[in-house]
Amino acid sequence: MSYQRKATFRNAICTQPRHKRAAGFSLLELLIAMTITLLVMTAASTLLTTSLRTRTRENRRSEALSDAQRAISLMSREIGNSGYGLIDNGIVVNDSGQTAVRIRANINSIGEQPLPPGPPLATDDADEDVTYVYQAANEAIVRYDRNAGVNTVLARPVNLFRVRYLDSADVETAIPNAVKIRLTVLITLPASDSQPASQMQLTSDVALRNAPEVLGRY
Repeated sequence: MSYQRKATFRNAICTQPRHKRAAGFSLLELLIAMTITLLVMTAASTLLTTSLRTRTRENRRSEALSDAQRAISLMSREIGNSGYGLIDNGIVVNDSGQTAVRIRANINSIGEQPLPPGPPLATDDADEDVTYVYQAANEAIVRYDRNAGVNTVLARPVNLFRVRYLDSADVETAIPNAVKIRLTVLITLPASDSQPASQMQLTSDVALRNAPEVLGRY
């Protein structure tokens, strides 16, 4: 190739428009891309926040119900043992009522239940003298073990806790004559995306297996 042709070819390359030789985004394209990215990130963040909020509400509903169920299950089991090793139904009248019940049992007694003037009716070990009480200010059901000196919150929040003392015909009676206790727990479940706030009532009928009237049948 002659010198003149080489010079012409070189000049042609150098005179190419700048935008033909350099690749990249224009300012408008960059703004559009950033806007789309921002919209996508906003939608994703909103979806994630909504999912977390829904999960939190469902967890609160589940925990409230589970706590109430565990509390009423524990109370039913221990109240059912009330009066074991004693000569009465184990309910302490002066410390029991509609929002509290104190139960006693001689769990470590051996053999048949003692009758006066039998061995001492000792109820001084842990879990042998227990009070369940509803604290309205805290919306909580609390278990108090007098011998161990331990307070335990069983369920919270609880809107209502009621104790009824029944005879064999399911009629309310004086505490010393009770052969059954009916526990009622009312809780409020928070609203979720699919359900409004609602109240749920849990009820448990507990037979006092060691009450004198019950034992007298066998």
